[in-house]
Amino acid sequence: MASSSSNKAFVGRAAAALTAAEVAGNAFDLNNAWASQVTVDLTFTLGAIVNCTVRMYASTDGVTYDPIYDAAGNQFTEVLTADAERCYTVPNLNGWKFFRVSVQGNAPGGSCAFDYRYLRRGSQ
Repeated sequence: MASSSSNKAFVGRAAAALTAAEVAGNAFDLNNAWASQVTVDLTFTLGAIVNCTVRMYASTDGVTYDPIYDAAGNQFTEVLTADAERCYTVPNLNGWKFFRVSVQGNAPGGSCAFDYRYLRRGSQ
């Protein structure tokens, strides 16, 4: 039986080892979210690496992704240097169709997982 709850979650990245290359998570279709609003629930375990860089991107076509910037003009990025759990409130994404997060370790190892959480469109 399908859940009638208006609060939803979509797996952006299942727990997996990080690499030294930037790895994009699953793309989230913002048309599913009320007012194109989404948050990111992220868990990072340090392991053998020194850090994890988290970046956020938006796209209109699902192919070309542009970095997201805050109102002050800073790219929406964080470098985690210890085990961490984060809830990121993403800036307003009206006008965009897709959203995704990428993660990158400074060397292979560690683990990172994240979910996109949102209020289902039409549930208000």
